[in-house]
Amino acid sequence: MKKTLILISALCLLFNNTAVTFAMAQSTYNAATSGINHTIENKNTTVKTTKTKETKVSAWPENQPQVNSEAALVMEASTGAILYSKNPHETYYPASITKILTTLLAIENSSLNETVTFSKKAVYDVDLRSSRIGIDVGEKLTMEQSLYGVMLESANEVSYAVAEHVSGTVDAFSDLMNKKAKELGCMDSNFTNPHGLPDENHYTSVYDMALIAKAAINNETFKKITNTRTYVIPPTNIQEETRYLANHHKFIKGDMSFDGAIGGKTGYTSKAKYTLVTFAERNGMTLISVIMFCDSIANEYADTKALLNFGFDNFNIYNIADSENPGNTSSNSLFTKYVPLFDLKTSCIQLSNSGNIILPNGAAYEEAEKEVDFIPIKEIKTGDNVIGNIQYTYDGNLVGSTNIIYKEDITVSKLENSFIPVTTHVDSTIITSDDENSIKPIIIGIIIGVIALSFTLYIVIVELPYRRRRNAYWEKKRRRGTCSKRDYVDF
Repeated sequence: MKKTLILISALCLLFNNTAVTFAMAQSTYNAATSGINHTIENKNTTVKTTKTKETKVSAWPENQPQVNSEAALVMEASTGAILYSKNPHETYYPASITKILTTLLAIENSSLNETVTFSKKAVYDVDLRSSRIGIDVGEKLTMEQSLYGVMLESANEVSYAVAEHVSGTVDAFSDLMNKKAKELGCMDSNFTNPHGLPDENHYTSVYDMALIAKAAINNETFKKITNTRTYVIPPTNIQEETRYLANHHKFIKGDMSFDGAIGGKTGYTSKAKYTLVTFAERNGMTLISVIMFCDSIANEYADTKALLNFGFDNFNIYNIADSENPGNTSSNSLFTKYVPLFDLKTSCIQLSNSGNIILPNGAAYEEAEKEVDFIPIKEIKTGDNVIGNIQYTYDGNLVGSTNIIYKEDITVSKLENSFIPVTTHVDSTIITSDDENSIKPIIIGIIIGVIALSFTLYIVIVELPYRRRRNAYWEKKRRRGTCSKRDYVDF
C-alpha cells in the first residue's frame, strides 16, 4: 500500500512540472511518516524543475542605474537577491562601514547591560584626530551606550573598547570578525581591526559588505540602533557632562530625504574615499545599498538613491509559502489541490513561512525555476525539522529560497487518512486558462486509469490463477482418500 501511495505522490509531483525519482519520493514519504527517532541516511537529493511547454520569460530590467562610485550593489534583505551590482568582488578599504560587523558581533556575544571599561589602549591606540566621543581611560559605559556611540557617531575608541570587551584583544576580535564573515559567505574580505582605520590588510567588497549588512539588518537590536536619529549618554563615573549623539547618515539625520530609509552607516578615509551602507523599506521589501570608493558625499548619496529606487521601482516580492500552498492554482505550484500529501492543514511536510522570492515587474511566479535539495538528518525532533530547501532562479539570477519543514507534531494517522480523497472534484471557479482546464483533468484521468488497469491486471494475472490453483489443491486433497496414486498427478 505504501508503494502505491508513493507512486501516486511521484506522479502528482511530475504533473506539477517537478522531475522526481521514485527513490526520492519513497525517502520523502518515509520522512513524513516516521517517529521521533527516525533516521534519514540518504545522500542529499536534488530535484530540478522542468518546463513542459515554452514559457515566455520577461527580461531582467534594462534601465540599470548609473552610478559614479567604483563599486556599488543593491540587495534584497530577506532573499539575498542581487538586483544590481558594479564590480561586486573588487576589494577596497571599507573605512567605518566596518563597524556594522563590529556591532553585530557585539550584539551576538554580549548583553546590552554589560559594563565596558575603557583601557589605555582603547583611548590612545587609535588616531586621536579620527572620529571619537571623548572617552577617558577607566571610564565605564554600558554595551548599549557603546554601540550607539559606534553606529551613530562612528566612535573609534569605543569600537576598540567593544572589541576588547568581547574578545580580550583586538587581534582576537579580528579573528572573530573573519570567522563570522566566512560563515556569512564572504569571499573577498580580511579584517584586522574593529573600526576600519587604514590598514593594507583590512579590505572587503560590496558583495561581502552586503552579506554582512543583510545579517545585521535581520537582527532586531541592530535594526533599532541603526534607525535611531539621536541618543543621549548621561554622566558617567568620570564624565560629568551629558553626551548627545547624532546619526551621521544623512537619510536618518534628516539632512536629505528618502522615503523608507531605516538606517545605515557612513565611512570615509583618504584611502577608502567615501563608503556608505543604507537600508530602506517599502511595500514589504527591505533593500540594502552598498557604495565603495566614491569621490564625494554628493555622489555617494545620489548613487544610493539611484540603486534603491531601481530596486523598489522594478521588483516585487512574493511569499513562497503563500504562492505554493494548496489554495494556489498555479500550474507551477508544488502544493496544489491535486497533491493532498502536501496540504498545509494536514501534511507533516510544509514550507517555511519566512521564505520570499523577488521578481521583476511583469514576471510571473511560474517563470522562476526551482531546485529542491533534500538534506539528510539523523533524528526527527519535536517541532520543526529542516529536511531540505528550495532555491529559485530567474534569468540566471538567484531570486529566493525557503526551507522544507517536517512538523513532528502532526500525527501520521492524520496524514494517512487524508492522503487519498474519496472523490476527485474540479471546481470550475478556479480555472484560470484553457490549457490547464483541458490538460489537468486528462492527466488525472490517466492516473486513475493506470491505477484501475493495474488493479485489473493484478486480478487477471495473479489473483484468479491463484484462486484456481487453491481450489484445485483442495479438490485433489479431498479426492486422495478414494483415488489411487496413478489417478492423481501434482503438477
